[in-house]
Amino acid sequence: MSDKTSPYIFPFRPFLYLDRPAETSSFGEARTMAAAEFSGWLDRFAPVVDAETGGSIEEAIFSVFINPGVIFGDPAFVAEREAYWLERIAALVAANRPIEMTILGFPYKMPVPLKTNRKLADFGEVVSLARLNRIGEAIAKVYAPGARVHVFTGGPFGAFNGVSRADSDAYFASLEDLQIRFGLNGHLQLHDLNRVIEDNPDFQPAWEETKREIAARRDAGDVKTLDAIRDALPVRFHNLANPGVSEAEIAQAYRRDPEAADLIASIQARAESGVVTYRAFLEARDKIGLLERMVVGALAMTVSPRPGRLGVRPMPLPAQILPYHGVPVLSADGRAMDIVYLWDLRRTGKTYQPVHLAGDGDSAPFAYIEQ
Repeated sequence: MSDKTSPYIFPFRPFLYLDRPAETSSFGEARTMAAAEFSGWLDRFAPVVDAETGGSIEEAIFSVFINPGVIFGDPAFVAEREAYWLERIAALVAANRPIEMTILGFPYKMPVPLKTNRKLADFGEVVSLARLNRIGEAIAKVYAPGARVHVFTGGPFGAFNGVSRADSDAYFASLEDLQIRFGLNGHLQLHDLNRVIEDNPDFQPAWEETKREIAARRDAGDVKTLDAIRDALPVRFHNLANPGVSEAEIAQAYRRDPEAADLIASIQARAESGVVTYRAFLEARDKIGLLERMVVGALAMTVSPRPGRLGVRPMPLPAQILPYHGVPVLSADGRAMDIVYLWDLRRTGKTYQPVHLAGDGDSAPFAYIEQ
């Protein structure tokens, strides 16, 4: 996964073949596998992480977050604040409390047929969750009270991406099912953020108020606000549902074809509104301390690295796309894994074997293997 990052959002990665209307790839006979048959791949793409020992327990725990296989983004964001993180960890150790961490992600499969044709989580999410579980596992091996990563899923974002609550609920349920089936519940706890918001009635008013504040800052030309909008706008533009619009028409809009001017304008208007709502969500979350309220004293992790947050690599190299934005593709020798936009996968000119998970509630492939 590339270390090109933004402090505001996980960056958009361009499509490769929007200029290719015809599909050129071929797909062999599908194969169905049990969860246990994926274990070898899972161990490769979410490898064991070991803490460095020989110093204090706090240093051992901190070493997990600067492990090259874990850290994401500029290492200086974490290394230059080592004293701060050691102090935070020491306070938990002194109280004999488990090391708890929070991270936001896994909202739903993007409602964009050029990205994926699934609605439920697949092997990409399994790998990403397994990598988070490895962090807790590494800490627990050197610290008896243990560790737990709290994942707060982003279902509420569906309100401005065109995803129904039913679809985000089904996606969350699929994450819970995969967590159990793949044995990822040792150091990982999933929280449905839709339900968290419902249980915290002061959040919605804070969200609305913050939307107004961000719009005012934007209109006043506040540099930081404009930077955040600039980074997030391409992501939002390519995340929105466009019901009734064909894949070819969406591709035309994505490559900014003048003949798709009306669709481009529609998507752009919704993206500009949505980016303010998205930023407001994140700021309101921090304003009322929503995650801190849920998990007191937790260390904040992120895939949008910045000072004061622990950047964690969500997928193994060479993947540059988050799992819910594409489909997982394994190399023929099983040694590499990527997340690829479905539109691009169908236009590489290569051959793939679709792989299904036994008992999967989604009829689309759980992964693909390059032949």
